[in-house]
Amino acid sequence: MKKIFLVLASLLIIQNSYGQFQLGIKGGVNVSKIYTNEGSFKANFNESLDTKTGYTFGAFARLGNKLYLQPEVMFATKGGKINVVPVGGGGPVVVDIKTNNIDIPVLIGFKLFNRIRINAGPVASIKLSEDSKFLDALKSVTSNPDAAFEKATFGYQAGVGIKLLGFDIDLRKDGSLSEVSSKQFNGNQFSQRLSGWQLTLGRKIL
Repeated sequence: MKKIFLVLASLLIIQNSYGQFQLGIKGGVNVSKIYTNEGSFKANFNESLDTKTGYTFGAFARLGNKLYLQPEVMFATKGGKINVVPVGGGGPVVVDIKTNNIDIPVLIGFKLFNRIRINAGPVASIKLSEDSKFLDALKSVTSNPDAAFEKATFGYQAGVGIKLLGFDIDLRKDGSLSEVSSKQFNGNQFSQRLSGWQLTLGRKIL
Protein backbone atom coordinates (compact mmCIF):
# COMPACT_ATOMS: atom_id res chain seq x y z
CA MET A 1 0.00 0.00 0.00
CA LYS A 2 2.78 2.41 0.94
CA LYS A 3 4.71 1.60 -2.26
CA ILE A 4 1.63 2.19 -4.42
CA PHE A 5 1.09 5.58 -2.75
CA LEU A 6 4.75 6.57 -3.29
CA VAL A 7 4.57 5.61 -6.98
CA LEU A 8 1.38 7.64 -7.47
CA ALA A 9 2.87 10.60 -5.62
CA SER A 10 6.04 10.45 -7.78
CA LEU A 11 3.99 10.36 -10.98
CA LEU A 12 1.97 13.33 -9.79
CA ILE A 13 5.11 15.33 -8.98
CA ILE A 14 6.55 14.62 -12.46
CA GLN A 15 3.24 15.52 -14.11
CA ASN A 16 2.94 18.68 -12.10
CA SER A 17 6.35 19.96 -13.07
CA TYR A 18 4.36 21.13 -16.08
CA GLY A 19 1.06 21.58 -14.31
CA GLN A 20 -0.68 23.81 -11.84
CA PHE A 21 0.63 24.77 -8.39
CA GLN A 22 -1.47 26.41 -5.68
CA LEU A 23 -0.74 27.48 -2.12
CA GLY A 24 -3.45 28.28 0.41
CA ILE A 25 -4.48 28.64 4.02
CA LYS A 26 -7.33 26.90 5.82
CA GLY A 27 -8.98 26.50 9.19
CA GLY A 28 -11.97 24.86 10.82
CA VAL A 29 -13.18 22.47 13.48
CA ASN A 30 -12.52 18.86 14.54
CA VAL A 31 -15.19 16.72 16.20
CA SER A 32 -13.49 13.65 17.68
CA LYS A 33 -14.05 10.67 19.93
CA ILE A 34 -11.63 8.28 21.63
CA TYR A 35 -12.24 4.53 21.48
CA THR A 36 -10.64 2.79 24.43
CA ASN A 37 -9.52 -0.76 25.08
CA GLU A 38 -9.17 -0.56 28.85
CA GLY A 39 -7.44 -3.91 29.34
CA SER A 40 -6.10 -4.17 32.90
CA PHE A 41 -7.56 -0.75 33.73
CA LYS A 42 -11.17 -1.77 33.02
CA ALA A 43 -12.19 -1.21 36.63
CA ASN A 44 -11.01 2.40 36.44
CA PHE A 45 -11.52 3.57 32.86
CA ASN A 46 -14.17 3.06 30.20
CA GLU A 47 -15.38 4.82 27.08
CA SER A 48 -17.58 7.87 27.09
CA LEU A 49 -20.07 8.41 24.27
CA ASP A 50 -19.36 12.14 24.33
CA THR A 51 -17.38 13.79 21.55
CA LYS A 52 -14.98 16.70 21.85
CA THR A 53 -14.84 19.72 19.55
CA GLY A 54 -11.47 21.22 18.72
CA TYR A 55 -10.03 23.44 16.03
CA THR A 56 -7.46 23.25 13.25
CA PHE A 57 -5.61 25.73 11.05
CA GLY A 58 -2.63 25.76 8.74
CA ALA A 59 -1.49 25.77 5.11
CA PHE A 60 -1.82 23.52 2.09
CA ALA A 61 -0.21 23.11 -1.32
CA ARG A 62 -1.97 21.63 -4.34
CA LEU A 63 0.04 20.27 -7.25
CA GLY A 64 -1.94 19.36 -10.31
CA ASN A 65 -5.26 20.11 -11.86
CA LYS A 66 -7.76 17.30 -12.34
CA LEU A 67 -5.60 14.74 -10.54
CA TYR A 68 -3.59 16.39 -7.79
CA LEU A 69 -1.34 15.89 -4.78
CA GLN A 70 -2.16 17.95 -1.67
CA PRO A 71 0.30 18.03 1.25
CA GLU A 72 -0.72 20.07 4.31
CA VAL A 73 0.77 21.25 7.61
CA MET A 74 -1.94 21.83 10.23
CA PHE A 75 -2.07 22.65 13.93
CA ALA A 76 -4.95 20.65 15.41
CA THR A 77 -6.53 20.11 18.81
CA LYS A 78 -8.16 16.70 19.21
CA GLY A 79 -9.40 14.43 21.96
CA GLY A 80 -12.39 12.83 23.55
CA LYS A 81 -13.77 11.92 26.93
CA ILE A 82 -13.15 8.97 29.26
CA ASN A 83 -15.24 7.82 32.23
CA VAL A 84 -12.92 7.48 35.22
CA VAL A 85 -13.98 5.47 38.28
CA PRO A 86 -12.09 6.71 41.37
CA VAL A 87 -9.99 4.08 43.14
CA GLY A 88 -11.59 4.95 46.48
CA GLY A 89 -15.09 4.32 45.13
CA GLY A 90 -17.92 6.57 43.99
CA GLY A 91 -19.52 7.16 40.64
CA PRO A 92 -17.59 7.67 37.39
CA VAL A 93 -16.24 11.11 36.54
CA VAL A 94 -15.99 12.26 32.93
CA VAL A 95 -12.47 13.47 32.16
CA ASP A 96 -11.68 15.47 29.02
CA ILE A 97 -8.72 14.38 26.95
CA LYS A 98 -7.16 17.03 24.72
CA THR A 99 -3.94 16.94 22.73
CA ASN A 100 -2.30 19.65 20.65
CA ASN A 101 -0.78 18.25 17.48
CA ILE A 102 0.92 19.08 14.22
CA ASP A 103 -0.86 17.06 11.51
CA ILE A 104 0.84 16.42 8.17
CA PRO A 105 -1.61 14.87 5.68
CA VAL A 106 -0.48 13.93 2.17
CA LEU A 107 -3.60 13.44 0.07
CA ILE A 108 -4.25 12.35 -3.48
CA GLY A 109 -7.34 13.98 -4.95
CA PHE A 110 -9.49 14.07 -8.05
CA LYS A 111 -11.62 16.95 -9.32
CA LEU A 112 -15.12 16.47 -10.70
CA PHE A 113 -16.68 19.19 -12.84
CA ASN A 114 -13.91 21.62 -11.72
CA ARG A 115 -15.83 22.26 -8.50
CA ILE A 116 -16.17 19.03 -6.51
CA ARG A 117 -13.11 17.23 -5.12
CA ILE A 118 -12.60 13.81 -3.56
CA ASN A 119 -9.35 13.04 -1.72
CA ALA A 120 -7.73 10.56 0.65
CA GLY A 121 -4.33 9.74 2.06
CA PRO A 122 -2.19 9.13 5.13
CA VAL A 123 -1.58 11.64 7.90
CA ALA A 124 1.25 11.80 10.43
CA SER A 125 0.37 13.45 13.74
CA ILE A 126 3.09 14.79 16.05
CA LYS A 127 1.95 15.47 19.62
CA LEU A 128 3.06 18.82 21.04
CA SER A 129 1.29 18.67 24.41
CA GLU A 130 -1.60 17.05 26.26
CA ASP A 131 -4.20 18.07 28.82
CA SER A 132 -3.00 17.42 32.37
CA LYS A 133 -6.44 16.35 33.67
CA PHE A 134 -6.23 12.87 32.19
CA LEU A 135 -2.63 12.46 33.36
CA ASP A 136 -3.72 13.39 36.89
CA ALA A 137 -6.44 10.73 36.73
CA LEU A 138 -3.89 8.13 35.61
CA LYS A 139 -1.67 8.84 38.61
CA SER A 140 -4.18 7.07 40.84
CA VAL A 141 -3.72 3.75 38.99
CA THR A 142 -0.20 3.84 37.55
CA SER A 143 3.18 5.34 38.36
CA ASN A 144 3.82 5.90 34.65
CA PRO A 145 1.17 8.44 33.51
CA ASP A 146 3.56 10.09 31.05
CA ALA A 147 3.12 7.03 28.80
CA ALA A 148 -0.51 7.98 28.23
CA PHE A 149 0.07 9.38 24.75
CA GLU A 150 2.37 8.42 21.92
CA LYS A 151 4.60 11.22 20.66
CA ALA A 152 3.72 10.45 17.04
CA THR A 153 0.87 8.49 15.45
CA PHE A 154 -0.29 7.64 11.95
CA GLY A 155 -3.79 7.80 10.57
CA TYR A 156 -5.81 8.61 7.49
CA GLN A 157 -8.07 11.31 6.11
CA ALA A 158 -10.68 10.86 3.39
CA GLY A 159 -13.43 13.18 2.26
CA VAL A 160 -15.01 15.52 -0.23
CA GLY A 161 -14.71 19.20 -0.98
CA ILE A 162 -16.45 21.87 -2.99
CA LYS A 163 -15.36 25.26 -4.32
CA LEU A 164 -17.90 27.95 -3.49
CA LEU A 165 -17.51 31.73 -3.92
CA GLY A 166 -13.73 31.36 -4.16
CA PHE A 167 -13.44 29.25 -0.98
CA ASP A 168 -12.64 25.56 -0.58
CA ILE A 169 -15.02 23.80 1.82
CA ASP A 170 -13.85 20.34 2.91
CA LEU A 171 -15.46 17.60 5.02
CA ARG A 172 -13.17 14.70 5.95
CA LYS A 173 -13.23 11.55 8.01
CA ASP A 174 -10.21 11.48 10.33
CA GLY A 175 -9.09 8.19 11.87
CA SER A 176 -6.17 6.43 13.56
CA LEU A 177 -4.10 3.63 12.06
CA SER A 178 -1.91 3.40 15.17
CA GLU A 179 -2.58 3.71 18.89
CA VAL A 180 -2.96 7.21 20.33
CA SER A 181 -1.77 5.95 23.72
CA SER A 182 0.97 3.57 24.72
CA LYS A 183 -0.19 -0.01 25.25
CA GLN A 184 1.81 -0.65 28.40
CA PHE A 185 1.81 1.14 31.74
CA ASN A 186 4.20 -0.82 33.95
CA GLY A 187 2.88 -4.04 32.45
CA ASN A 188 -0.79 -2.98 32.49
CA GLN A 189 -2.71 -2.96 29.21
CA PHE A 190 -4.37 0.23 27.98
CA SER A 191 -4.87 1.55 24.44
CA GLN A 192 -6.78 4.28 22.65
CA ARG A 193 -7.64 5.15 19.04
CA LEU A 194 -9.00 8.43 17.73
CA SER A 195 -11.83 8.87 15.26
CA GLY A 196 -13.68 11.95 14.11
CA TRP A 197 -14.67 14.45 11.44
CA GLN A 198 -13.07 17.64 10.21
CA LEU A 199 -14.76 20.60 8.53
CA THR A 200 -12.55 23.35 7.10
CA LEU A 201 -12.74 26.51 5.03
CA GLY A 202 -9.74 27.34 2.85
CA ARG A 203 -8.65 29.94 0.33
CA LYS A 204 -5.91 30.03 -2.28
CA ILE A 205 -3.27 32.73 -1.70
CA LEU A 206 -0.94 31.82 -4.58
